[in-house]
Amino acid sequence: MSDGETVEKPRSRRSLISAAAVQVLAERGPRGFTHRAVDQATGLGAGAVNYHAPDRATLLSLALDEVFRKDLEVAGRHFALDTWHHDAVVDAVVGFVRDMCSEEHRGRVVARHHLLGEGLVRPELKAAFDAQLAAFVGLVSSKMSEAGYPATVASAELFAMSVDGLLTRQVVIGVEPLADEEIPRIVSIIARRW
Repeated sequence: MSDGETVEKPRSRRSLISAAAVQVLAERGPRGFTHRAVDQATGLGAGAVNYHAPDRATLLSLALDEVFRKDLEVAGRHFALDTWHHDAVVDAVVGFVRDMCSEEHRGRVVARHHLLGEGLVRPELKAAFDAQLAAFVGLVSSKMSEAGYPATVASAELFAMSVDGLLTRQVVIGVEPLADEEIPRIVSIIARRW
């Protein structure tokens, strides 16, 4: 191995199961989200999922943890801004939306929306979503304050809802996604309100 190469660690069984749970939820929805389907998606054999997720609630939690972890990695790449000014924010949101709507990540967007639906009847999932939103709103508020914007919970919530709404529009709602050139126009309009 040369100095520039990195060795990828083998994924743990839990990690494989979490990724497979997201994949199954994205492809089959809540009705097709079964232990058997996740077993098949892992390639580990029948019953492998039961050790790490003996019930549906635990399996859903594994999927949600995977969604949040991966989404945070993508968000970290786009929102690590030195300054929080209009053009930088627009570029960050546009880059994030395009990245999340790529073939690599769009399944997580779909799975996330199925998980939101499950959160309506599962308090532990709703609590996890609420905690994620609160953390993101806190981050946005602090960055807005640093940049001299009047940081309020309402403005930070608007930012979070706008980003989530664009992801929903591009992946979940509508016959076709918005044309690529429309995304920066929409983000620019929304960003003027912060």
